[in-house]
Amino acid sequence: MSSTTSAAPGRTRRTSTVVGVLLALLAAAGLAGPAPAAADDATTITIGQPGHITLTAPRTVNPGAEALLDLTYTNTSGRAVGSAPLTITLAPEADSSLNVGGLSWWSPDVEGHTQGVTGDNATRTITVDWRSFDPGDTNRTVVYLPFKDTASGSVPLHATLTENFDDGPVTTDLGDLTINAIPPAADLAVSLDASPKNLGVLYATFTATVTNQGPATATAARLRFTYPKGFAQPSAPGCAVNTSARTATCDLGALPAGGSVTRSLGLHTQLLTISNHLTVTAARLDSTPADPRSSNDTASATCSAITGLLVRC
Repeated sequence: MSSTTSAAPGRTRRTSTVVGVLLALLAAAGLAGPAPAAADDATTITIGQPGHITLTAPRTVNPGAEALLDLTYTNTSGRAVGSAPLTITLAPEADSSLNVGGLSWWSPDVEGHTQGVTGDNATRTITVDWRSFDPGDTNRTVVYLPFKDTASGSVPLHATLTENFDDGPVTTDLGDLTINAIPPAADLAVSLDASPKNLGVLYATFTATVTNQGPATATAARLRFTYPKGFAQPSAPGCAVNTSARTATCDLGALPAGGSVTRSLGLHTQLLTISNHLTVTAARLDSTPADPRSSNDTASATCSAITGLLVRC
């Protein structure tokens, strides 16, 4: 069981009145902490009772990142609440993806309602310790839930709020939601252009363009040209040429989402070559992170040769 009692940089566990006022003012100005989510959108999901108690979480999280759980509570009972612990219970499949005990939290809490946030790996629970709410009092607490580098699949959770009044507790069931751990992906699309378009003498140039369609940056990637018999004397600046295998392998380096890079292969036609089907292929050989779509990984261009003296693509 882990109880977070000391503040991580930029994240408040429990604030004094002066610091709390400052954080509240900064939060109101949009300068401290993330803005609260008002409703579901493409990236988040909200459960609970709007205006009373809500929990907003991301629909997806990358392995090694943190899921931001945004909690907002308002005492709408018209009576004083002595304590209002909120409990988040995680499904067993969370064990392989989460380190609940490593959570941290933040709150622009002026009144000191948030006494602490506790993560317990053994019971798969997160407990937010809220206390001392007069009618109408509101609190916001953000929990940063760390996902392991090896996280994958879904992490279902269930949340309940218990408001403790003088005459006994009242429990509110917020419901269920699921956070999906999705490894980052970079979709690299390959296109290939060949020249000359009209008749040229002896030589053809093939230019491959690799475009990262995202969503993540490709930290490393390689492209491979393959050319047929009938072509010889390959030239591919910045690439490793293997004349026996008739290939040229090019290191593309890092490529941000939306970015493109080109590599070229020059080839001479061999003497006495007559063919309408001299096809060169450019293909993504490998890349990091994984490419989610293989259908755009390969492109081809075909040229025709007449006696090795004339070529057209």
